[in-house]
Amino acid sequence: MSADKARTGKKALWKGVVLVLIGAAMMGGSSVGVASQAQPSLAALSTENAHLFAACYDAIQLQGEGMIVFEEALAPLAAPCYDDNPLARCCCERGGLIRNVVRTTRELGAYLVRAGYDAEIVSAAMEQWLRFIHGDYYVARALAAMGEDPIAYRLFKPENGACYRNLCNAPLREGGCGGMGSEVIVGRSRI
Repeated sequence: MSADKARTGKKALWKGVVLVLIGAAMMGGSSVGVASQAQPSLAALSTENAHLFAACYDAIQLQGEGMIVFEEALAPLAAPCYDDNPLARCCCERGGLIRNVVRTTRELGAYLVRAGYDAEIVSAAMEQWLRFIHGDYYVARALAAMGEDPIAYRLFKPENGACYRNLCNAPLREGGCGGMGSEVIVGRSRI
């Protein structure tokens, strides 16, 4: 990635996160301040932010304490596309790939760590992003926890996430992983 592209990506990421946080405050979300460690609310989420988060995936390289905070934030999170795997380790990485649902979530987390948020807040923000882009998984999981069969609600068993249903290259808006390439598949293109 060229230096100009990296700078442009960082500026775009900053602008997107600021807009999300301003929108959250306007929508009644918590006020966010690094010093106060208030819980951020991403109420103004948009699937279009997936492009922003993915474009900057390699822009933030955490080290030392930042990496420790990031790993702590990732630890409790399962990947909704294959919940028997942690978000910290995308099973496709062994082959040099990464699912865009994972890539976008991790970049959001890395950005928030770099901005000074603690692991608990970063983890909550990443989970909120995942709940937004994979809400069907969380609803199916809640139904199963209540003893209901998610299939009766036209959902799927939580253990049969997107990857197990061959939705790795399906758009995020359709419950897929958004692909594994450099371009995030958010929705189907209109003809």
